[in-house]
Amino acid sequence: MASRFWAAGSDSEEEEEVSASEEESSEEESSSSSSSSSSGSDSDSDSDSDSDSDSDSDSDDSDAPKKGAARFLAGSDSDTDSDEDRRVVLKSAKDKRFSELSNTCDEIRNKMKINDWSAIQSLFDELNKRLEKAQKVADNVGVPRVYVRMLVELEDFLTDTLANKDLKKKMSPTNAKALNTMRQRLKKHNTSFELVDHITKFRENPGADDDEEIEEVVSSSSESESEGEGEKEEVLDKRAGPSKKKDKLLTMDSSEITYEMVARKLREIVTSRGRKGTDKQEQVEMLQFLANVAKGVPQKLEVLSQLVSSLFDLSPGISTYMKVGLWKRSMLVLLEIMDVLSNNPNIILDDTADASEERTAEPQPNEKGEIRVWGNLVAFVERLDDEMFKSLQVIDPHTHEFMARLRDEPVFLALAQKVLDYFTRISDTRNQPKVALRLIEHFYYKTDAVYDAMRKLTLQQQQEAAASAAAHPEGAVAAAAAAAADAAAAAGGATEPGEEQTADDKVTIPVPTDYHMDESSDATMKRLVSLVFNHGDERTKARAMLCYIYHKANHGDFYTARDMLLMSHLQDNVMLMDISTQILYNRAMAQLGLAAFRKGLIVEAHSCLQELYGSGHVKELLAQGMAMGKFQDKTPEQELLEKRRQMPFHMHISLELLESSCLLSAMLQEVPAMAANPLGAKKRIISKSFHRILDTYSRQTFTGPPETVRDHIMAATRALMRGDWSAAYAAVAALNVWQLVPQRESVLSMLQDKIKEEALRTYLFSYSPQYCSLSLDQLCSMFEMPERKVYSIVSKMMIAEELHGSWDQPTRTIVMHSLEATKVQSLAAQFADKATIMVELNERAYAFRTGGLRDDDDMGGDRRRGGGRRGQDGQWEDEGGQ
Repeated sequence: MASRFWAAGSDSEEEEEVSASEEESSEEESSSSSSSSSSGSDSDSDSDSDSDSDSDSDSDDSDAPKKGAARFLAGSDSDTDSDEDRRVVLKSAKDKRFSELSNTCDEIRNKMKINDWSAIQSLFDELNKRLEKAQKVADNVGVPRVYVRMLVELEDFLTDTLANKDLKKKMSPTNAKALNTMRQRLKKHNTSFELVDHITKFRENPGADDDEEIEEVVSSSSESESEGEGEKEEVLDKRAGPSKKKDKLLTMDSSEITYEMVARKLREIVTSRGRKGTDKQEQVEMLQFLANVAKGVPQKLEVLSQLVSSLFDLSPGISTYMKVGLWKRSMLVLLEIMDVLSNNPNIILDDTADASEERTAEPQPNEKGEIRVWGNLVAFVERLDDEMFKSLQVIDPHTHEFMARLRDEPVFLALAQKVLDYFTRISDTRNQPKVALRLIEHFYYKTDAVYDAMRKLTLQQQQEAAASAAAHPEGAVAAAAAAAADAAAAAGGATEPGEEQTADDKVTIPVPTDYHMDESSDATMKRLVSLVFNHGDERTKARAMLCYIYHKANHGDFYTARDMLLMSHLQDNVMLMDISTQILYNRAMAQLGLAAFRKGLIVEAHSCLQELYGSGHVKELLAQGMAMGKFQDKTPEQELLEKRRQMPFHMHISLELLESSCLLSAMLQEVPAMAANPLGAKKRIISKSFHRILDTYSRQTFTGPPETVRDHIMAATRALMRGDWSAAYAAVAALNVWQLVPQRESVLSMLQDKIKEEALRTYLFSYSPQYCSLSLDQLCSMFEMPERKVYSIVSKMMIAEELHGSWDQPTRTIVMHSLEATKVQSLAAQFADKATIMVELNERAYAFRTGGLRDDDDMGGDRRRGGGRRGQDGQWEDEGGQ
């Protein structure tokens, strides 16, 4: 056998001989195992010959496997063969972390197939931990796409599971609890500021491969470690893709560019918008260049209109607000458009014009001398307003950033007024009400003090703009645009669409000097509301009317606001309107109730506020907060829509003031009523919510000093029931909420007078049976009221037969008439009470027998008292929402 190896003369022959030797060795092993009775001398000689041949031919015979105990030696050939077969691959820390992340995602998908939310919950925690480890190892990687894909799949699967009611019923309690936990955690996790952009971009382009992305990240990071800082930039450039060739138009001189070239490039950009793989930032830069080299005013307007649309495309999506710098750039372009339109009155922006029309020369005027260019000013203004509203929703109201954002409002008002004047000049009655309504929604909630402060701010910004215009002959708007461009260039470029304008946040946009604010907000509101009433549609008119009602109530004109509400009949059709209009209606009703309370109209204030406060969901009805209860059955889409409807902080109505006004109005009506009917107080209920709070407060074993609004009102109620007006007023005046009322002194004085009057009535109701006569002078001194006021109140009670007595003029006393019930009257009253109890018991027994009404609050007695109403599900509900 050894001679074969010695005779090998070529590589191919060596390979054949090696294979043959392997076959012979395997045959020898099989024969030795089958014939175990062979002699030891033969085997020894064979092994000696083998060992001799091995020792003589180490280099040629190394690939042959060894037999017997030699196979287990450390340096044996079998050991080397197994090492070569296994081929252990050494992975870097980055590879390990990203592979662990991918494996965890696969495990979550497997658990999703069997709907095991308990395991999904634990794996979700593990996934987040592995992400942190991967980000620590790999610098400047961000959020991996495989992680974002997993979040999107989890969110979609969670939505489908929540929508499947049958599947939820079949779940075990542990699995259902894990499902609810994951719903809350995933909602909070996916709506975080860092992940919203990534999730939105993934949903726009879900087709990319995660494995390729991980391999690119790992390879780029490993190359950057080995090659250093200089080569790291090259790797990042390769990941970003091959460098695009610079457009030929950018290299040409402006004098060489023709109208047709600009029109062709503009048409190319318009047709490529929205396509996959389009570089939005590159389009914006190209449109800025085209605006500078455009031939003629109409073509420049076309380019500027498309530039505004492209700037809007840089915003990540509707779930997040537009960056402040991007918003300011859009505002500067729109102000430039309005300046061009004011200097060229024959050019009209029309959204019905064809933006992709092929032109080789400048358009000619029509028979009216007008040149129509594509552009939608209403859409631009509404988009800017919506983005500003969303930013005020998100920004923390207790920071300087929120105040700086509010300083941008005068610029928007100036732009909207310019657009409104433009539509008035061209007699566009279709778009006038839309812009006027946007202006109304910025003015209606402002008090006189806030309006004056904004007017002063506008004048100050206009003076600064005039100084800037004097320093820059090209104009203040152009100077601001140049400053924004310099700031963007100083930022050093962008990494994500929409983030390149962060350096523009500190750029101040000048308020046009030709913008003028009226001296009073009432004149502005009256002018704008009249315009909407003349040309608006039904929804626009309804919203304008509600804003005007809110404005009038906010300025103390309760009677005008009430008459407008009653004449418009909005309360009859408000349930058929959209949710945002219903929120505006609730805000108008709340402000109307506060206006009535400030004027001392207690009954009217209670009627306006009771429905809001009695529902128990004041924050949700006014869009000033969201309920996060355990039993809320809302889908993520519904919660997102509710978040978008929330009011910014500077538009909030004080909930404490609302609660104080409602409870005080109920107290001033309920306490005398309870004193007049001590045995049947609940037969004449004015406010169920007040009675519910009073019952809870009365059942408390120990009541400490008042802290909350309810505690102060209940302490005042206890004192008022005793006739102690001074203690009741002290408890009410101790509320901190009165600092929010503009006419604080007048409101507190009105409350003191009302508490004195109701304390006198309560005292007479409660203690008149104990007296034979009462002195007028004593009542005046007890309640510190003028004689005529006490005389008037007591006389009204006598006329209404609430007080059984008469005046004795010579002695200035009230003579009480004791009316004791006869025996027949007492027996009749007892019989009536027993009959009432029997009827209620029969109704309850009948209800349980027929399977109808099952709750004490839904008994027939409540319906008989008129305190119930049929809800949407057919069941009866009380006024308090219970």
